[in-house]
Amino acid sequence: MRQKDFVTGVLAVVLVLAGMAGMCQAAEGDVDVDVTWVSKYIWRGFDLLDDKAATQPSVSYDLGNGFSAGIWGSIPGASGSRTTSTVNAEEWNYILSYSNSVYEGMDCKMDYALSWIYYEFPDQPDNAADAQEFNLAMSWPDICPFGTVPSYTIVKMWPAEGGGASREMGGFIHVVGLGYDFSVPGFTAGTPEQTISFACNATYNDGTGLGNGSVDHDWSHILWGLSTDFECGSGTLTPGIFYQTSMDDSVNTEDEFWTGISYSTSF
Repeated sequence: MRQKDFVTGVLAVVLVLAGMAGMCQAAEGDVDVDVTWVSKYIWRGFDLLDDKAATQPSVSYDLGNGFSAGIWGSIPGASGSRTTSTVNAEEWNYILSYSNSVYEGMDCKMDYALSWIYYEFPDQPDNAADAQEFNLAMSWPDICPFGTVPSYTIVKMWPAEGGGASREMGGFIHVVGLGYDFSVPGFTAGTPEQTISFACNATYNDGTGLGNGSVDHDWSHILWGLSTDFECGSGTLTPGIFYQTSMDDSVNTEDEFWTGISYSTSF
């Protein structure tokens, strides 16, 4: 059995068992469904589809006690350009996570999430693109008096199988960030205030890339973003705008601007 088939099977069993547990104890299980459209698919600084749009659906299931399991996908919206084909760029990620907090009730309270992700590209050979990672994301929501939230994420990636083009993609990525929510007059009738979320993240890439081993060990980019939420039916509509200041040509040779909109709901 191929490794990705084994991983997919394990995750399918986890989700089925979680569903059975949810039917027995519905209060402990929530399903989150999201569909996002982005005008560009920028992944950790890399423009994966060469300025082409993508639709990105996801499903996440709360397993209880801080654990969750999910599937995230990216489906290109065009066949590509003269220089970049998106025919084989469909992507599916299988995710297991554990999240919790420490130092509750203190200014130094830290929220954290530890996740394992399997990256599958079903139209390519396993050893050409498939990869895995562990990442640990931490944030400190109460440490700054003015509502600014610092964060730090460390990522460790490695190829799913050796001997192929993806053998050089292993390594670390470090992301430091700041987030801040502020209010403006409401955009719609009956909404006195609208909350805008601002985020700024700087990424240090320690040689981790797309499999060809050519990524430098350097600060690769800064990501700036603004987003807000609107209630829409039984879910939430979230538009956003994003800008990337690219600093390392081995990751991206140009700055990037793109937009996105997502609709999410839970049941």
